[in-house]
Amino acid sequence: MLLIYRFLTILFFPIFIFLIYIRKFLGKEDKIRFKEKIFSSSFRPNKRNNNNKLIWFHGASIGEITSVIPLIESFKKNNRNISILITTVTLSSGKIVEKRFGNDKDIHHRYFPIDVPSLTEKFIDLWKPNLAIFIDSEIWPNFIFNIKKNNIPLALINGRITKKTFDRWMLLGNFSRK
Repeated sequence: MLLIYRFLTILFFPIFIFLIYIRKFLGKEDKIRFKEKIFSSSFRPNKRNNNNKLIWFHGASIGEITSVIPLIESFKKNNRNISILITTVTLSSGKIVEKRFGNDKDIHHRYFPIDVPSLTEKFIDLWKPNLAIFIDSEIWPNFIFNIKKNNIPLALINGRITKKTFDRWMLLGNFSRK
């Protein structure tokens, strides 16, 4: 099933690119940084102090991001040797991160790339997180498998899933269990 999922994400990638460009023209994507979602050349990992560990938080939208702001601030307050990467999907959540943490040189915001194998591999390879924390129901198989392949601990916090969504995942049997 993973092979089918990967094949479909690769097959539909040109459509995803087209949709991101349409969203850009409709004002639903960052006019400059929208390429972070679709082109690995736009990932621009920040150089960090080699002694710093990188903790990666991913939340899609405003609700997920605002729910972990206290956790991010606690990490920063109690751990001087960490850098934080925050990825978001929506323009509005990106603006919240930039407004809240834009002046902190150890907190970086990027838009979450499309879950295509080549992009997920490149993103993880360039950023090299020491810990990944996904918020709510952000389940992206290519990212999850590449995180596992790179032996990066992954936590799903505030994870919740509706009965309807759970039943749909269970239709995929072994794929969802992995």
